[in-house]
Amino acid sequence: MSRKYPVPPFLGQNHYNRPIDVKFGFFIRWVCRVMEQLEIHWFEDFFDAVYQYTWILATSGKVIKANQAALKLTGLTHEDISSVPLWLIPWPALSRQNRSHLKQAVSQAAIGKFVRHELEIRQQGQPAMILNFSLKPILVENGEFKFMIAEGRDITAHKRTADALYQSEARFETIFEKAGIGIVIQDIDGKMLDCNPAFRSMLGYATAELVQREYQDITHPLDRVVSRKLFNELVNGKRKSYFIEKRYLHKAGHVIWGRITTSLVQGPDGQPQFVIGMVEDITAQKQIEAELTELQRRLMQGREMERLRIAQDLHDGPLQEIIGVSYQVQDLEIAVKEESDREQLQTIRDSLQNLAKSIRGVCGELRPPTLIPFGLEKAILSHAEQFQATHPELKIELDLADVGEKLSEQSRIALYRIYQEALNNVLRHAQATSVWVRFWLDEEQAILEVQDNGVGFELPNRWIKLARQGHLGLVGAMERAKDTGGSLEVSTASGRGTLIRAILPVTEETFQGQAPGVE
Repeated sequence: MSRKYPVPPFLGQNHYNRPIDVKFGFFIRWVCRVMEQLEIHWFEDFFDAVYQYTWILATSGKVIKANQAALKLTGLTHEDISSVPLWLIPWPALSRQNRSHLKQAVSQAAIGKFVRHELEIRQQGQPAMILNFSLKPILVENGEFKFMIAEGRDITAHKRTADALYQSEARFETIFEKAGIGIVIQDIDGKMLDCNPAFRSMLGYATAELVQREYQDITHPLDRVVSRKLFNELVNGKRKSYFIEKRYLHKAGHVIWGRITTSLVQGPDGQPQFVIGMVEDITAQKQIEAELTELQRRLMQGREMERLRIAQDLHDGPLQEIIGVSYQVQDLEIAVKEESDREQLQTIRDSLQNLAKSIRGVCGELRPPTLIPFGLEKAILSHAEQFQATHPELKIELDLADVGEKLSEQSRIALYRIYQEALNNVLRHAQATSVWVRFWLDEEQAILEVQDNGVGFELPNRWIKLARQGHLGLVGAMERAKDTGGSLEVSTASGRGTLIRAILPVTEETFQGQAPGVE
């Protein structure tokens, strides 16, 4: 908007471009008045353009002027607040406490103090507003305070953000200090920045003994390679997090097992800032698992001993008696003269010999295979040859890897028994003409497969139903696999044959939890 300024009366018009007679003193005074008006209008424009809520007050606290932002905030006009003390302006949002604070602030500013505090403004139907309110006294040329500037800035969003951040930090601090599991914070180089009391208690260290120490220093040497590999993948962006079970070294020297979930924390720019790990002490669980494994090992050993005892009882008792009776029948066969009697005795002797042969077979099935110490593949090969000779109608094809001593004796016996059960299952139920037996190692697993081309069966959803259907051998094989830390898979369908796959850990130590588990 253009502004009009007074034209000096001493400037006359000259239509002939002649010099104008100027009274210099009047001209100077007129220029000063114009400049004063220009400064006033410039200040008013600037004052109204300021986005802060601003008031100019007399030292008594009465309002001299308020800018547009302040008027809009209060919903008042200049007439409503002019010459009214700031703490008495007719603004309903000002509480009694706010008015008291404003009055005290004006009193302090009137004697030259700079005052700042926060006001909580509550307008009807609107959320609360937080104002950062300040009062600054203005010193004039003669050294006196003639007026003061009151300013309010809306810091509601900042205050809420700060409060939320404080509450979040307080919650994290509470969780960090009170959590029942260990919490470790590391930098991206793997040095520990902080750890909570639960982690320190778990390993027996004080805070000063762990902070700025390499995390790998307290990791068991056998687990450091895997742990470092996963950590590097995390900070390099190849993983968002990882889960691992590994061993720590307690300050006293013994091993502590931990189940750790580790995550990377990134900054707003996406760059890695630090790593946080949640550590659960599972030492007691690992001890129970080890005890259970030992119990299972002893149970399996007891089963084998019981089978051996039964085999010996059969061999030394019924088998020997049957053989003795067979010889007696042979003697009678020589003694009798009638051909018909000799033929009957021959039939009886053949039956006794077949019975003895069957009992020997049962004894062979019950005894732990003597070839196990020399390799599982040799034991299976020996059994398959005997089985093939007894059942020529069933063709057996073998594909067996020579794994030497890589498998524990417990695992070898378990796999051999599973093979026996699977082969017997084929003989009893499959009506197959061919069986394929495969055995190999895959990284840390031993895999045995027995597959037939028989009639197959509908696989129930529960193992107990297999037992009810007469597949007791499969149920026993499943239990053996489970007892050695492995699993048994059965794939079958009517008319499609059956595939039995046993998967066991390569070493007994692996099953007993001596290597870290990673996800």
